[in-house]
Amino acid sequence: MKTGNDERERGTRRAAPLRIDASRGDWTDIETLWLAGDLRDDDLVIDEIIVADIGAGTDGWEFSGSSYSVELR
Repeated sequence: MKTGNDERERGTRRAAPLRIDASRGDWTDIETLWLAGDLRDDDLVIDEIIVADIGAGTDGWEFSGSSYSVELR
């Protein structure tokens, strides 16, 4: 996976998955959309959950490998 100039192997036998705590995020809008059956915006998850955990500047993610793993806790 790659964000900015940082590219790392994730979720293979040689590399741990990208772990995101997710406890600091604001789940309100996501839960509302989920319960309405209308959660379609990946950017909302990035903005409300991932950025809250690992900080701003995380836009532009690329998953260039054929296998990877992301873990939300």
